[in-house]
Order: sequence, then C-alpha cells, then structure tokens
Amino acid sequence: MDNLILIGLTGPFGSGCTYVAKKHLEKFGYKYVSLSSILKEEYCHKFDTCNFKRHDLQEFGNSTRELQGNDYFAKKVFEIITKALKEDSSQNKWVIDSIRNTHEIEYFKRAGGQFFLISIWADKTTRWNRVTEKYDNNQNLFDTDDKRDSNENIENGQQITLCYQMADVVVINEKTLIESSEDYENFNKIIKKYVLLFEGRETFEPTENETLMTMAYANSWRSSCTQRKVGALIRDDCGNVFSSGYNEVPRYERSCKKQYGKCYRKFLRDKFNEKIDNIIKEDSERSNVKDLFKREFKILDYCRALHAEENAIINMARMGISYPMEKVTLYTTTYPCNLCANKIAQVGIKNIVYFEPYPMEEAKNILSTHGVTQTPFEGVTYNGYYRLMEVLR
Repeated sequence: MDNLILIGLTGPFGSGCTYVAKKHLEKFGYKYVSLSSILKEEYCHKFDTCNFKRHDLQEFGNSTRELQGNDYFAKKVFEIITKALKEDSSQNKWVIDSIRNTHEIEYFKRAGGQFFLISIWADKTTRWNRVTEKYDNNQNLFDTDDKRDSNENIENGQQITLCYQMADVVVINEKTLIESSEDYENFNKIIKKYVLLFEGRETFEPTENETLMTMAYANSWRSSCTQRKVGALIRDDCGNVFSSGYNEVPRYERSCKKQYGKCYRKFLRDKFNEKIDNIIKEDSERSNVKDLFKREFKILDYCRALHAEENAIINMARMGISYPMEKVTLYTTTYPCNLCANKIAQVGIKNIVYFEPYPMEEAKNILSTHGVTQTPFEGVTYNGYYRLMEVLR
C-alpha cells in the first residue's frame, strides 16, 4: 500500500466537506467514501427506518463508538478501500468524508499508505444559511447540534474542534460556487494545489501566515497548562515578529500541575463535586447537577494563567516596545476569549489571524465593534508544515 493516498475531510457541518469531495477531489481521481454513509446505513438497519435528524445520528454514532471502539467507522471505511484495492490496484487515491472523532484520524494515520487531513472552514452564519431547510428554519436546533458537534469532551463523541486542530491543511469555503464561474475555478485551483502537494508532484514556498502560525503553535508548547496549550505572536507591518506569548502562570509561580497535581479549576471543581456528593444521595440527580455545573460555570476567573494573547501584549510593554498598534497583526492558535478580546481592542490592535473553527460569538462581537479584522487561518497548518514543506530541500 505504499502508493495509497488517503485524503480525509473534517469540518463543522455546513462547511462543505461533501461538496469539496464530490465536486473537486473526485475530479482529480479520488474515489469517494464516507464515514457518515456507513453511520446512516447502520442506523437504518438497526431501527428499520431512515427517518432521522442529526441529533439521532450523533447519539447513534456515540453509542456505536462506545460499544465497538472509537475507530469503528474508520475501520469499516478502510475495509471498503482494501476490498476495492484487491479488485483494482490502480484505484489507489481515496477521499474520506465526515471524520468527526480524533481516533478515526489516528486509525487512518497507521492504516497504511499516506494520509492527509483537510479541514474545511466556513463561518457559522454561512453554514446556517446552507442548512436552513434541513432544520425547518429552526436555528435553535442548529445551534444545539453545532455546539455538540464541536467537542463533547468524551472519547467516543463529536470532536470537530480537536479534529480540526489535527489537520495538515485548512481550506476556507465561504462563497457560493457555481460551476465554471471564476470563483469556482479559483477554488478548484486551491484544491488542486494541495492535491499536487500531497502527491509530491509540486512544491511551493510557505506563505507568511503559514510560517507565523507555525511559530505561534511552536510557542504554545512552552505552556505548562494541562488543559490547553495556546500560542500567540505579534508582527509589525513588515512581517517582523516583535512579541510572543503562551498561556502560563505568572513568573516565579509554580504551575498548577506542580502545586495542585492538576488544573486549578479542575481542582476547585472536584472540591465542589465532593460537596455535591455529601448533599445529594441519588446517583442520577447528583450526576445531573455536576453536568449542569460543568456546562454553565467554566470558573474562568479562577484560572491562574495569563492567556497567550495577554502575555504577547504584556511583553510589549515589559520590553518598552512602542509601535502603532493599528499596523500590527496578532496571530493566535485559538480564538480570543472575551477577556483577551477586550485587551486586544483596548490597545488598538486592528488585525488578528486565528486558528479555530468555532469563534466565541461574544468575543467576536467585541472585536467587530472595535473594528478588528478577524481572519481565519487558511493554508498548510503547523501539523503539515515540516511534513509537506521538506520537499523544498
């Protein structure tokens, strides 16, 4: 299987993964297969009906992964590919749609051949407009499914945010593409560029955004945070980086891991859960209260760390750097929270580039109100940077 090439697609629903697969990648010789198709087939077979909503499929997918293994649907897809290869060994290029769990990605990485993951991005408003009819114009249902899809924080659940962060390439799919139109042809050129790169038939130099986001990501690994590592950097209008940061406790303080053995917020939450155990004796009620507290109260005020964006801004002041803030760009491996958005707006930064499929709406509103341009990252990610760019040697 040395010549086998697998291109996986992940992204929030409505972003257009299936469209990219069928209208573009198939035209470059890639055979289509979908984890979602297998999920739907098994649902129809088990319940003797194909009348389902996305919520039903989410529930069924989770329960199936829990019973059969988190890589169950990935294995079923690879069985299809293996069988097809035995019948026709020349069909060695495949596009795999609807990847929604990190274990599925890990399976394809070790299954055989070369595996590349593309994340497809589209703004939430764009995605809602694309799926409105499927939800009978009920945006509340869409929002509920979308939130669940992003990250359920369970091994067998929906994990689009985590899958997105594992991608080799991010492609933005915001426009309505009419075949043979200029927008369609331009989009097709973008897909073709990555196909040729994956197949080793073309080389090109990384863009400034690709390099700087990779630098921000590398910086994130200096963080001692056990929950999430975030990196940020600030460049001037000539492309020079003059400040950076990562999420970390203040200087000379011990990390949460060293002082509490875990995240301080998790330490506080565990203490609170102990009190619940002493008050509520019925198991289901106790579990419901704990889940409600976890969902509704993030207790971010108790986080001991400065965020990556905060540190990047503070480091400018600490070093005595004076520069027109409206000319700088802040790169961050996640989307700023409300607190960081306030600081970005206050110091006058007018441009950010972020790597995050689910921007915080509240923070988005703060930045928009202050005229901050918010650009989602597009291109070869930090995961694919050295893997794909090494062909330039």
